Amino acid sequence: MLFGTGAARSQSPVRGTANNSITPLNIGDPIPDALWNTPLQVVNHPEGKETITLSEYKDKLIILDFWATWCGTCVASLPRLHELEKEFKDDVIILPVTDQKANDITAFLKKNTVLSPLNIFSVTNDNTYKFHFPYTMLPHEVWISKSGEIQAITHSSDVTKENITLALKGEANSIAQKKDNLTYDDTLPLLLNNNGADADFFVNRSIITPLIKGIPTLNSQSKVNDKDSTFRVLSTNASVRRMYTLAFKELRTMPLNRTKLELQEPFSVSQKRFLKDLYCYEWIAQISALKYFPQKIKADLNYHFGINGRMEKRNTKCYAIQIIGKTTIIPNKPEDGLQYLSAWVNNTNKDIQHIPLINDFTDQKIAIPKIPPKIEDIEAINRQLKPFGITIVEEERVLDFFVISEL
Repeated sequence: MLFGTGAARSQSPVRGTANNSITPLNIGDPIPDALWNTPLQVVNHPEGKETITLSEYKDKLIILDFWATWCGTCVASLPRLHELEKEFKDDVIILPVTDQKANDITAFLKKNTVLSPLNIFSVTNDNTYKFHFPYTMLPHEVWISKSGEIQAITHSSDVTKENITLALKGEANSIAQKKDNLTYDDTLPLLLNNNGADADFFVNRSIITPLIKGIPTLNSQSKVNDKDSTFRVLSTNASVRRMYTLAFKELRTMPLNRTKLELQEPFSVSQKRFLKDLYCYEWIAQISALKYFPQKIKADLNYHFGINGRMEKRNTKCYAIQIIGKTTIIPNKPEDGLQYLSAWVNNTNKDIQHIPLINDFTDQKIAIPKIPPKIEDIEAINRQLKPFGITIVEEERVLDFFVISEL
């Protein structure tokens, strides 16, 4: 079988959004009168309201933003959606909706240092909308036109200035639609009874498939089923490098630029194959096979992808942080124009082709100026760092690397 490629949107799985007594609404359906007038509990409302109704926004394009505090993508998108709402304030309302309790949301919005200054308000305790607009992954966006019909159902990344403009023009049909697989159950084996995709989708057993659209991204360790003395390993919609973290625990926290792609093909091809293309992997076996856990997963991945993925120690050129004077320690959020040294190092090391940058002072909240996460001119960088008591030196060290080479 030929394997597909593609980039998965970052989302979090959700369970329990089905309700057999409520018929889900789809694109083109009008919003029922009862739903327009259903009281919705809100927190942090700018006018101090404790409840609102959807009918208050009937003259606007309404975007329901289903979210949760535990969904990192949801939380990260809230500031961007808030800015879009302000830009289209006369025509658009973006309404966050969660089924979490009011007290939990109030505390979260107050505690989160990014969200607290924005005064975002949210619907809470939702026990109605999530059944009318069922989903399996968050965030989940439902677009309701000024005429009261569902225009689109999208990912949060598709809530953009361009798409809002299209929706206001009545051209929402050109916006990419989100299609959750509402029948997928992540507690069952992939492909069993067509779970997630057709049963004949697998490559071999252990199962390896290309990306399966409509299911979340997961990377779980072995889960033991005492009932039949088996265990299960599951990785869905993950890159090849990420799947290797099941076999090599140290790879989970290793910077990307400690990955070596040493194959007889252009670097861009290897980068796409092993860092960007997405696959699913599942292994179910007797508990007695747990002792072969890392070797089995490594062997499966190496065999299928025709590579030798392994950990190695190598003597390598690197940059290292040194303290040469008094540093600036900021226990809280850095001021404008500053950033944490550790954050800059982490961002620099996300470039797979960048020389490793070593920070032996990760336990200190050292501040440095906001400089780009790349070292092209070390002397210029050091001139900026010197007033902050920091310098970068070139060294050779023995470092751990994850290496992908030919078999």
